[in-house]
Amino acid sequence: METVLVLGGTGALGSCILEALKQQHYRVRATARTALKAQQLQPSVHEVVVCDPTQPQTLTPQLVQGVDFIISALGKSLSLTDRSKTTFQQVDFEGNLNVLRLAEQHGRIKKFVYVSAFSGEKHPNVAYFKAHEDFARVLQQSQITSAVIKPPALFSAFLSLVPLARKGQLASLGPGNRRTNPIHEQEVAEACVQALTQPRPVVELGGPVNYTRKELVELVNGRLGPSRLTPQVPYWLVHSLLPVVRLVNRSLYEKAAFFVEVTKADCVAPAVGHRRLEDYLAEHV
Repeated sequence: METVLVLGGTGALGSCILEALKQQHYRVRATARTALKAQQLQPSVHEVVVCDPTQPQTLTPQLVQGVDFIISALGKSLSLTDRSKTTFQQVDFEGNLNVLRLAEQHGRIKKFVYVSAFSGEKHPNVAYFKAHEDFARVLQQSQITSAVIKPPALFSAFLSLVPLARKGQLASLGPGNRRTNPIHEQEVAEACVQALTQPRPVVELGGPVNYTRKELVELVNGRLGPSRLTPQVPYWLVHSLLPVVRLVNRSLYEKAAFFVEVTKADCVAPAVGHRRLEDYLAEHV
């Protein structure tokens, strides 16, 4: 039985990766930042190591010893309800890099699978995309064989918008006419597990339906009442507020800058998934 080390196993995608590995009969080792999170993971994995990848002093060679593969879904949450002060650079880049360097020095890893972001190379000035692209580049230059998984957005991301929708505060940025095709996290998890034994170095995958950004906001608002209106916030207003937000809260600024940027460009990945966002929201909201 081969062992897979999973980073970011407590997140929505990470939990799906754990389930997909279990179905394929891998032995799973996962990381957790706290003992409480470790307890949450224990029913789903064979072993939990309490450590914080962003803090290299918490990482020991034992983390990667005996590991055949690594799958990383480690990343800072984009949810506006997430109050952590860390940056995308610290979590998505430095956290993953710390584990990669440890694996290079002390492990015998057959493959490192990393979940990045589709079209990230087109947005080098956005902290979220830059952190993903920077680490993917370092990983691909490593002596460890790698695969980079690039979805445009996960269905679970839209659940984080529900609290705003309940308060009547979920709005469309700009005209909202740019398109994307989010994908179910379970389908991304299955692609991660398949990548362990498949030769493709980059896997781009999206869902079966292309939505405009406004349609996505309307889908979330509509789950809370079909008569709910979706307000539109003009770009000039958002851009006037961003510098102030940056001074007050760097983490919130980086998230806001990401949301603004993705509404300005189409982000449609190859349609690989089969599940529809409408059904997902009906199940969870």
